[in-house]
Amino acid sequence: MEGQQTSDTLAEMKSSAAQTTREAANKVKSVATTTVSRAKEEAERLAQEKKEQAAAQIGDYSSAIHESAKAFEEKDPNIAWFTHRAADRLQGVADYMRNRDFAALRRDAEDVARRHPAGFFGGMFVAGLVIGNLVKASQRRGLERDDRSTKEPSWMDRPESTLGAQPELPMSSSPMPSTAADI
Repeated sequence: MEGQQTSDTLAEMKSSAAQTTREAANKVKSVATTTVSRAKEEAERLAQEKKEQAAAQIGDYSSAIHESAKAFEEKDPNIAWFTHRAADRLQGVADYMRNRDFAALRRDAEDVARRHPAGFFGGMFVAGLVIGNLVKASQRRGLERDDRSTKEPSWMDRPESTLGAQPELPMSSSPMPSTAADI
């Protein structure tokens, strides 16, 4: 009998351990699913936010181009017309981005890349050059702003009344040779 009780106790313990393992595995699976779901939602939210920012920036560029085109309306109506059309196209791109979800934009980009690979990669190359130049220009502008706030005014910053005057030479702490023999 004792052997039977030990066998029954062992079977119960084995069954209990198996049940506990299944419950733990289900909990881990549930937590993992929830975590993945949250991460996916956060990624989609960030992608949507960046898409909206990009659409707004493109819309701002469109508005700026329209403003520039107004300056050409009297001087050269043809240039103004083409400039307005380019701004309208940019505004169309901004509206398209606002009205499509991120997955649809990705699918559309894939379709264009499949149908016109040379044009797609050429466009990506040009876009990369433009973005690179914009980043470099904005960095330079930031550095120039920092330089202006920390250094002395240059001759270009002086009022016009002092422009005709003799320029001041910078003073050096080391003596300069006065004759060829001193060199």
